[in-house]
Amino acid sequence: MKKPVLILFGLLLLAIISIYFVIPQKIKTTNVIDIDATDINVSKFLVNKKAWVKWWPGQHNAIDSSNYNLKGVIYILKESTNSEMKAIIKFDDIKLNTQLIYATTGEDICEVTWFTEMQSSLNPYTRVADFIKIKRITKDIDGILKSFKKFMQTDVNVYGMPIKISQIKNPIVLALTTNTPNYPTPEVIYNLVGELKKQINEQNARGLDSPMLNIHVNETKGYQIMIAIPINKVIMPGKNMAINNLVKNGNQLETNVKGGKNVILNAYAQLKNYQTAHRLISPAMPYESLITNRFTEKDTAKWVTKIFWPIF
Repeated sequence: MKKPVLILFGLLLLAIISIYFVIPQKIKTTNVIDIDATDINVSKFLVNKKAWVKWWPGQHNAIDSSNYNLKGVIYILKESTNSEMKAIIKFDDIKLNTQLIYATTGEDICEVTWFTEMQSSLNPYTRVADFIKIKRITKDIDGILKSFKKFMQTDVNVYGMPIKISQIKNPIVLALTTNTPNYPTPEVIYNLVGELKKQINEQNARGLDSPMLNIHVNETKGYQIMIAIPINKVIMPGKNMAINNLVKNGNQLETNVKGGKNVILNAYAQLKNYQTAHRLISPAMPYESLITNRFTEKDTAKWVTKIFWPIF
């Protein structure tokens, strides 16, 4: 009778001892994910507490930008630096100290790592229960990181608009440059477009695309305006006009926006941010392609504009 009891006791003792070997004194986990994104953009959305709202897959506290929730697990964001975010995870009686870091591992590729750590209990039952809960939390963390990756790899999320790299198809353009004391109105712009079209028609050439526009502040005073139209052949330019030869099939950033001056200026700023983040160089000035006739359409909210920025 005593022997079976001793065997059972021995097995139980062995099981308890095994728990302390299998489950360490400090329970640590590591979740890693590679993201096709620049370190500049990853930093913008990972170490900024308020930016988490944009990609978090669960719920968040609208008042407190440090408090997030997913499937009943609470995530509290703590202090951050340029390369890491510290957070506390709470679930039932578990409190995990965690750390998120990112590092560049290749061209436009970042590795994001989420570390967790907790002191395990001396009570074997609690130790096992905590271990199971932490394993469940790490699965949730894996899903959170995948959500972050999906968000970061969508340009419209990062820049507020879709951005793509396209090629210059019509390299020959007839351009007209002039200066104005004030920001040009649609009437001024389309008077210049009319001059270009007249020159093109008089020389039996053909326009191939919408008018191109570049406006920038003059070095002295006022604004310099460049209006151009892609054409099918080289012609004799008129007064204040010139034939410009772009690089056929040269790369350029392209985006499509709808709205007035402020929307367009913001698009230029975001294309510049894209260049900086991806370490691109621009060999030529950016320009707008006037898809909507701004002279006939008075509602700026309806203006459709393609914006291009040559790069290499």
